[in-house]
Amino acid sequence: PPPLRYGTGMNFPPRPYRSFVAKIVPDKTYTFCGTPLYLAPEVILQRGHDKGADHWSWAVMLYEMICGITPFYDKDIDQMTLFKRIINERYTFPGDDFISPEARDLISSMLVADPFARLGGYARAEHDIQEHDWFTGFDFDKLANKELTPPWTPEITDPLDVSNFDNWDHLKDKKREGKPLTQEEQKLFEDF
Repeated sequence: PPPLRYGTGMNFPPRPYRSFVAKIVPDKTYTFCGTPLYLAPEVILQRGHDKGADHWSWAVMLYEMICGITPFYDKDIDQMTLFKRIINERYTFPGDDFISPEARDLISSMLVADPFARLGGYARAEHDIQEHDWFTGFDFDKLANKELTPPWTPEITDPLDVSNFDNWDHLKDKKREGKPLTQEEQKLFEDF
């Protein structure tokens, strides 16, 4: 899943570093942006979207955190096929023992193409999500007040410390060497 940042000692709640863009919108927006695997159907169809699209994307991220892969991913999928899968809600869960019935129900209730039928799309919005069985016993007030103790806190020495990440140095020799762009080719990217 996208790297998460947690609010320990900082003034922001847990949220992804990338994939989701914050924009305060009074009703709907028609902006088409985001990582394709996380896009809600209403974003793809450009019908206008609100926070319901965030609920969809959060459910995709939850699925990925539990299952290790996004629900619509296929290694050989092209973008048009991916978008059709998302719009038609074509995904499956791993075996029954892999994911709890509560998690399966929460994700299934949020990966609904119709944003008004999606959990969180009703008048009570996030309150409906928070009252789902999967969150039984979870204290959202403690989360909001930063009073929860995380199950693991990484030790970091400075903001650029990457010692808690996997080492990918072994892939350096796999790097493809290509010829550099000509000055004419480089000019094409001047304002990019």
